[in-house]
Amino acid sequence: MTRLGLSRRAALASGLALTAAPTWAAERSLRDLAAAKGVLFGAAIEPHVVQDDPAFADLLQRHCGSLTAENAMKWNALRPTPDRFDFAAADATVAFARRQGAQVYGHALVWHEAMPAWLDEALTPRTAGALLSDHIRRVAGRYAGSVTAWDVVNEVVERNDGRRDGLRLSPWFRALGPSYIGAAFRAARQAAPRARLALADYGLEYDDERWMVEKRGTMLSLLEDLKAAGVPIHALAIQGHLDGARRPAFGAGLRRFLAQVANLGLEIYITELDVNDQKVPGNVARRDVVVADSYRAFLDVVLDEPAVRRVTTWGLTDRHTSKSGMFPRADRAGVRPLPFDAALRPKLAYQALVDAFAGAPRR
Repeated sequence: MTRLGLSRRAALASGLALTAAPTWAAERSLRDLAAAKGVLFGAAIEPHVVQDDPAFADLLQRHCGSLTAENAMKWNALRPTPDRFDFAAADATVAFARRQGAQVYGHALVWHEAMPAWLDEALTPRTAGALLSDHIRRVAGRYAGSVTAWDVVNEVVERNDGRRDGLRLSPWFRALGPSYIGAAFRAARQAAPRARLALADYGLEYDDERWMVEKRGTMLSLLEDLKAAGVPIHALAIQGHLDGARRPAFGAGLRRFLAQVANLGLEIYITELDVNDQKVPGNVARRDVVVADSYRAFLDVVLDEPAVRRVTTWGLTDRHTSKSGMFPRADRAGVRPLPFDAALRPKLAYQALVDAFAGAPRR
């Protein structure tokens, strides 16, 4: 049984007694519950979505102290051509967060995906350094004081690429070698000296997945090297895309990894949390129990580590989730990966978050 709330087995044995969603009258602010423990809670958004959905905007204001630009700050959104920046969507994200009284989490200054068509060809050993530094100077500098933290470099580790250091052979790596990581952080620090700067990656969550356990070791070595080189890094951002169809194996290995990251003097952020129910069998009631159990099992472990300072879900409601397009269910039933359903009603996943923040130690 997890620390707070029924386990999946107990819930199923009780005839899914937990499937009645909390009522609006009983709903508590996730933002306030997290803040009471020194954690900043937030969600990822698209600016056009919140502008067209006032009820969703109200939900975000009630629950989120931080808002992440889901796509608006990626290269392909900002750089339609080599010589032109388009800040419209990113500016709208920042303006919306300001109206909401929320911080902004920037995502992401450097990534091997979401690249405009022209960029891959433009990246050569001769040009890539200037492209990197100029982009970060323009983007992080524009939002200095507005964006309080950045995913500076996203998904830099890929052990399958065969390097001894485990680094991904991304277009940035091929052009600049491993030095691009430190260069990106230094450029971000110069452009936005007050922002917290994070290295982000996925596949660090499960104790029973060999490649994830090995990736943890690779990540720790990378973080140690960056710290030893004086790179201005403040945090490791663990994405937290969980799979409801597998056992929620979050235990001693994850605890040890989080402690090792914290011992390097780094904060830890959970930045893209959701639970994929694409392959979870059963009706909505059963799926909601499974999803909630994954949230609870993961957060019960993660929030025990005092270095964890942010928890961000990748969206807040099933009405607006990237999982709908990326991982649709074969039975064509809507996916349900987030704390609130498509009608903006709190689900068991919401209650799992409430329980986890309530049970977490204070920072």
